[in-house]
Parts: sequence; structure tokens; C-alpha cells
Amino acid sequence: MGFFETLAEAVRQIQAQAESTLKQPNPLGLLTQASATASQAVTTQGRAAALKAARALVNALEAPEEKIVRISWGEPMLFLATRLGIDLKLFAKLQEATSPDCTCDELAKETGCDEVLLSRLLKHLATGAIVKETAVDRYAATPTSNLLATPEGAGPVVNCFSSLGKVESNVVEYFQKRDWKNPTDKDDSPFKYGAKTDLHYFQWVFQPDNQEEAGAFLNHMKLLSSGPRWYDTVPVEEIFGTSCGPSDVLLVDVGGNAGHDITKFHQANPNLQGKLILEDLPQTIESIDAKAIAPVEPLAHDFFTEQPVKGAKAYYLKMILHDWPDSACHDILSNLKPALKAGYSKILINETVIPDKGAEWYATGLDLLMMVTHSAHERREREWKALVKGAGLKVVKIWDCGAAPEKLIEVELA
Repeated sequence: MGFFETLAEAVRQIQAQAESTLKQPNPLGLLTQASATASQAVTTQGRAAALKAARALVNALEAPEEKIVRISWGEPMLFLATRLGIDLKLFAKLQEATSPDCTCDELAKETGCDEVLLSRLLKHLATGAIVKETAVDRYAATPTSNLLATPEGAGPVVNCFSSLGKVESNVVEYFQKRDWKNPTDKDDSPFKYGAKTDLHYFQWVFQPDNQEEAGAFLNHMKLLSSGPRWYDTVPVEEIFGTSCGPSDVLLVDVGGNAGHDITKFHQANPNLQGKLILEDLPQTIESIDAKAIAPVEPLAHDFFTEQPVKGAKAYYLKMILHDWPDSACHDILSNLKPALKAGYSKILINETVIPDKGAEWYATGLDLLMMVTHSAHERREREWKALVKGAGLKVVKIWDCGAAPEKLIEVELA
């Protein structure tokens, strides 16, 4: 019996037990859905459906008081224990172990951590399946802990732990002083208020003496680029056509950081003709090994200024606009617009589109993260269309990208 079939059978057993023991009405539909989708979860989309059904099952079975205490200190302390584990190099030590598991004493010696302290951290990490508890005071690595042992896996934890830590203790006061208005001013964000800084988040994180923060942010972005990609599910030939020659510019990755997306796009589509341009701020471009990303050409550019590459087939923005409120997004799009060739060029926006109903935690959590960090937000379909229209452009199509939470929004001149 395969993993998903085993999961489905386990859910069926839970269903039978719940039917016989629960005195309140049993969420039979949710249990049945979890069972059915788990047995069919042989694809990425099937796995996502099984996860959704399983979470619905947990939500139905968890008592209100259990949920409240879990979100109050269970999950925050899991976040804390994970952050401390990263600093202790705990997950790397588990990964490097030559035996199937390690004692708490062995890990304490390897990490230099007090054994009692480490045992408390490991106990809680095991409840979240970050590590596996194999016996009394014995622990083994998991796929999650192995990923946390890498810079990319640790990046989101280190990055968010630091930035959110500066926000959380002051965020209620921030909203109280602003009469609970939705933040839309990039110069008055909860982050700036909490961190007591005049710098925008990106200015703050990339300060010369802030290398650890900057590295964590960049590794966070690398991890987000490691999931399903739009060009794996969207018909690339239909979007780009065949009109681009070798001397033309095929794709400009606007604000593309170190080039993770555009280099992988080239690897996946090596036969597409045309030049590939990576744009970012000068300090980012200067840090890139141009030979390592060839044939992609790096170019220093601030997307709040007019686009210097004219008449490209496509201008690609990956998770750029969600960092900025509407007024700033209007400026970014307006600076792209003069570069577009009518009937030929397009803008490809790879962003989350929040559904009107039934949104998942990834999209809604990211929305609130953008709110407190940048006074920005994730957008619904109608909000994307209004934003694009306001810049004198039009949405041609919103492409679904399989199970990926982001969509590909195809935009042209209006």
C-alpha cells in the first residue's frame, strides 16, 4: 500500500472512530473528502487537495479553546524553537549524523547547547514534525529539518523572525493611532513604526552593516523560487510566439534579484530565441557573477525610473508589485509602459491572486506580511485588473499555474 493510500485508510479509520465517539454532529463530509482526496493525491494538485481536506478535518475536530492556545503559544514557540535551532546548527548536526538518530546528550555536545535547554527545544520541535522523536531523548532528521539545514531553508525563518519581531510588540499601537485604517503609505508602515526607522524595509535590510539580514532575505527569495514555476504549466510558445529573433530581447526580468527565475527559465526553454536581460539595483547587479548566469545579461536599473530596454517581447515581474501599495505600483507600471511595442510586447506579472472565497493560508498570510512590512497587499482578480487599467494597460489573461499559489497575469497596452 502506497503512502497516500495508507493516509486515506487512516482517515477512514478516524472517520469510523469519530462516528462512534463524537457526541456532537460529526463532520462526515469533511472526513469523506479527506479520505477521497488523499487516495487520489498522486499529483501536486492532488496533494494540495488532500492537504486542504486534512486541514479542514483538523479544524472540525479541534475544540475552540485548543485552537486559541495553539495559535497563542504553540505555533509561536515552534517558530522560536526553529529559529534557535538554526542558530545552534542543530538541523545540520542531525543531517550529518552517521547513525539513524542521536541522543539529546550527543546533540548538546555537538551544538554546545545546555542539554536541558536543548531537550526542551527538541520536544517542541518534535510536536511540529520538524524533527522526529524516535525514543526517549532520541531524535532523527526529517525532510523539513534537512531543508532547514540549508541557507535557503533557514532564510524565511531568520528573515521573518527578525522583521516580524520588530513589528509585533507595536502593531496594535500602530493601528490604534491611525484609527484602524488600512495601511497604504509606503513611508508609514507598521515595520517602520516598530523598528523606529525612517528607512523603507528594503533600504533597512540592505544596509552595509546588515549582511546577515540581507543574506536571510535573499535566501528567503531563493526558497520561494524553488517551487513550481509558471513556465512548467503555462504554454510558453503561445505567450511568446515565434516572432522573436536572436538579436531581439525575448525577456526582461525586472527586479529579478540574483537571476534565479530567468536562469531557470532559460534552462527550461533553451531553444527560445532572443536575449535575456536581468535587471536589479546596482548593488545587487554588482554582486552577481555574470559568467555564472550567462547567457543572461545583467543590467543595473531602478524600476521607479523609465525602462531602458525598449521593445522587448516580454517584461517579467515576479512578486514585485505585492511589495508596494497601489500608488507605487502605478509608478512601476507607468515606467514600463513607454517601452512596450504595441501589438507585440507584454508584461508578465507572476503574483498571487487571492480568490473571492475559499482563500488558502499562503495567500492570506502573505497578504498580512506585506501589510505590516510594506503597507502593501496581495490582490484579488478585480484589484489586479483595476491596478493595470489605471496605468493605461489591460489584462489579457490570467493563467492558472497548476498547484502554484501564484498566477501569471498577461498584460498588454490598452
